[in-house]
Amino acid sequence: MAATNVASPAAARAGGLGEGVRARDRPAIAAAATVAALTLVGAVLRVIVAGQSVFADELSTFWISATHSLGGVLSLMYSTGRIHHAEITPPLSFLASWLTTRAGTSPELLRLPALIAGTATIALVYLVGLRTVGRRAALLAAALTALSPFMIYYSAEARAYGLMMFFLVGATLSLLLALDTGRRRWWVLYALCAAAAFYTHYTSLFVLGAQFVWVLWARPAARQAVLLASAGAALLAVPWIPGLIEDLRSPTLKILSALSPFTGNAVRIDLQHWSLGYPYTVAGGLNDLPGVPSLVLLGVALLLAAGGIVLRAAHGGLRAPGRRAVLVAALMLVTPLGEIVISAFGNHIIGVRDLAASWPYLALTSAALVFAAGPRAGAIGAGLAVVAFGLAAPKMLEARFARPDYQAAAAYVSAHGRPGDAVIDGTGGLSPGPLTGFDVAYHGRLPVFRALAPAERDHPFTVFDKVVPLQAALGNAIAAAHGGRVFTVSAVLPQIKMPDLLAPPALPGGYRLRARRVYRGIQLTIVSVYARSPR
Repeated sequence: MAATNVASPAAARAGGLGEGVRARDRPAIAAAATVAALTLVGAVLRVIVAGQSVFADELSTFWISATHSLGGVLSLMYSTGRIHHAEITPPLSFLASWLTTRAGTSPELLRLPALIAGTATIALVYLVGLRTVGRRAALLAAALTALSPFMIYYSAEARAYGLMMFFLVGATLSLLLALDTGRRRWWVLYALCAAAAFYTHYTSLFVLGAQFVWVLWARPAARQAVLLASAGAALLAVPWIPGLIEDLRSPTLKILSALSPFTGNAVRIDLQHWSLGYPYTVAGGLNDLPGVPSLVLLGVALLLAAGGIVLRAAHGGLRAPGRRAVLVAALMLVTPLGEIVISAFGNHIIGVRDLAASWPYLALTSAALVFAAGPRAGAIGAGLAVVAFGLAAPKMLEARFARPDYQAAAAYVSAHGRPGDAVIDGTGGLSPGPLTGFDVAYHGRLPVFRALAPAERDHPFTVFDKVVPLQAALGNAIAAAHGGRVFTVSAVLPQIKMPDLLAPPALPGGYRLRARRVYRGIQLTIVSVYARSPR
């Protein structure tokens, strides 16, 4: 009988079997390294943007979170104190910013919760992609998430959107792990993430509802588990019911609805900027960000994907999408469609930022379509898409796509102002109150008088708060200066050729323009210095 050589287990591990295992691990290791690199790039971009001045609705976050105690934050959110309807957003992001601003009130600390969540979402998108659309598409989706101007902006904004996307993608990942493993701990995590997403922003309900329906359809055996987990999430949301009722009663809903146009053209612009561009349309259209070269590259990638899918379908090589691919596509569509329907029959709630809940699933669905064209066309299309977003991402660091530079204006006033001078603050036009962008940035001692905004400093602005006329602000500042200089700080849109009302050639009382500084951003911030003519 011929002798048979049988390798020992140790020898097998050290030999061919070990080589096979290592070979199978290489793609996973390479993918993990790529995701780590993408996360690092995304983090650097987000950290730089997070250093910009506090702007627009972030001023409400600053006032609530950085200037109140924990009890004060909860009172404002629940409308249990003298101020009602300070916000119409659930409290979690405000509480997170309250916690981080205990260490200081810099813009970076105010935005730290969104910064951490937005950076972590890059890896979470990849992990969801692994379980839904495959490794290559998952890598592409992670790259798009890291480089997307939309995601960079909301990962560096002290509002709810970055946190909400993190919790929603975490809920999706937990749900898939629960379905794959059957382990109770993943269902518990799913319930916690779902509740946290709701406590962050109400638009999360579109995605959470679609996930719930998908499980009932795609995994009948898991219906009881998802019902129990969803009931647990709902139970966790019960303490917020008083706040929810106050938010639904808030007159702010109707005011925002009246200010939000709901037309076919407005919806088109919202969808364009949500998918590809900059959140604020005043910074320019898609020709500016992501820019014409990026749009061309994305157009070629789209044509490649469409052509490849058609060819594969014609030759019978295209498989029907799996149920998990259907899930990510449904989660991509549910927020835009849901908001369009609600806006058509109720308050107008659709807007660029309000579509945020579905952005991670837009990245996953787009990546899946690119690779549905086949390996070769998919690789080319993916490369074109990454280059396109890679060209767009650095533009987020340019001054014209930055928030108004109130910090530079405040630094100039602090450096050049002296006792006896006065300041006119005209930066409150886009503030919900009671703070302006200059208020947050300026730490000097000169008297500051508001113009073209209410003078209230103890409650958010309402329709009943009188806007301070320019002439009244000028008179107050000149009287307070007693012959000293007057600084005016204003913000104007660079695209609109309008005169800066706060920077005329001369002011009453013999004051004439002596110096001016202009700081770029999506609004120009202008500091003008006036002094009396020598006699």
